[in-house]
Amino acid sequence: MTFSVVIPTKNRPTELATVIDSLLAQSRLPDQLIIIDQSSSDKVIREKVTPLAQEKGVALDYIHDETITGLVQAKAASISYNHCDYISFFDDDIVHEPDYLNAVEQAWINYPDMIGVNGVILNAPKEGFLRRLLFRITHFGLFKDNRQQVLRKLKETTQVPQAVDALSGGLSTWKKEVFEQLGFDTKNKFHAYEDKEFSIRVNRLFPNKMFIVPQAKLYHYHAAGNRQSLLRRTENDVIEVWMLFKKNGNWDYLGLDFFVLLCGLLLNTLLRSARHHSLSFLLAYLRGWKTGRNKEIIR
Repeated sequence: MTFSVVIPTKNRPTELATVIDSLLAQSRLPDQLIIIDQSSSDKVIREKVTPLAQEKGVALDYIHDETITGLVQAKAASISYNHCDYISFFDDDIVHEPDYLNAVEQAWINYPDMIGVNGVILNAPKEGFLRRLLFRITHFGLFKDNRQQVLRKLKETTQVPQAVDALSGGLSTWKKEVFEQLGFDTKNKFHAYEDKEFSIRVNRLFPNKMFIVPQAKLYHYHAAGNRQSLLRRTENDVIEVWMLFKKNGNWDYLGLDFFVLLCGLLLNTLLRSARHHSLSFLLAYLRGWKTGRNKEIIR
């Protein structure tokens, strides 16, 4: 059983060095480390990483390519370099607990039918009751997502992996056979919903085989660099909900799941507009609606 770790990164050398340090301090080391670095040349840390990986006996593929544009494209580019049975994808602003990879490996030994897993983010922000309720009401059908419900019910003593509807892309581990049948969508430029879009397609081929491993723990620090502004994210979320439904919707709910989620995003947008005393968020939502409605899906 071998594990590769993929880290897509762009212009975050400090964060990249930190996550690599946490991976090379694992009680169960990765067998292969694949860095897809889209950074400008002055922020590439290949020379620093190479001797560290060599010292630990970890095979390193450090690909510096500024022509790769975006997270999904970086993930897709990494697949051809993989030589392992399992592939993990981690954001570059993550720090792992020392037994993270060991916990993932032991879970797969005990539950070999799993196709993909997430760990647990120890510093995830707490959400209020109303926000959680709104999420549950507006996410069903195609958009069903029980990750937060599962995580809230986890106890410190929980040992058994917990089934989920989707995996968070920035801390996901997959059997390599997934990528023998599916690829990341590099054509339609998904961003915020890229992990949900991929999970939908995985779940159709491998039903009910995505899990959270309670013992696999890490911290996600959400570095500010390369992130969308809140205003841009408001617009982009609406666009991507349109795209997700156009690409993967099956009309089991006659489109009601799509309509209700758009209404939920509108309510959230109105609350943002009130909180920031600005109509800019509402205008961003309307732009997203128009763009998403007119956007053609590339097959």
